[in-house]
Amino acid sequence: MSIGTKPVGASGNSMDLDAFWRIVEDARSGASDDEDFLRRIGSRLHMLKPEELLEFESRRSKLDADSYSWRLWGAAYLMNDGCSDDCFDYFRAWLISQGRRTFEKALKDPDTLADVGGPTSRARELEEFMSLAQEAYEKKTGREMPDTVFQRADRLEPSERWNFDDVTEMKKRYPKLFAKYR
Repeated sequence: MSIGTKPVGASGNSMDLDAFWRIVEDARSGASDDEDFLRRIGSRLHMLKPEELLEFESRRSKLDADSYSWRLWGAAYLMNDGCSDDCFDYFRAWLISQGRRTFEKALKDPDTLADVGGPTSRARELEEFMSLAQEAYEKKTGREMPDTVFQRADRLEPSERWNFDDVTEMKKRYPKLFAKYR
């Protein structure tokens, strides 16, 4: 793992965004499925120092907040055949676990998610990824991760919402996802 130069605590090290993505992508690249990814990244996180775990979770939490949008929620709704508030949280965790390129492309154009894997009966959710760094931190320190690490997503603008059950609108907004999942 590459560590940046911004000091954090006594260690004097800070995990930059590139280091965060390298950890995620290293775990994903050798993983046969989401369960294997969770084992791989969990193992990697347990090797990090407590300060690095705080940085990792801070990065993950910020990306989660950055991906909180109606556009992505609509994509999750199509891909998962419906999507509640909790489901959308788990979907964003799954999206981050897919790696930087997939994540950044999806933020710009959620319809690009049609290119990620084939349709399966498994929902595009990865709830367990949301707590791995916290669990590793608690195991190492005996303390809960401080709340200051977590980013809050901005509220969604009600005026930007549309009816996810409106077939015409969904087909127009997500032509590739609609063709793949409907």
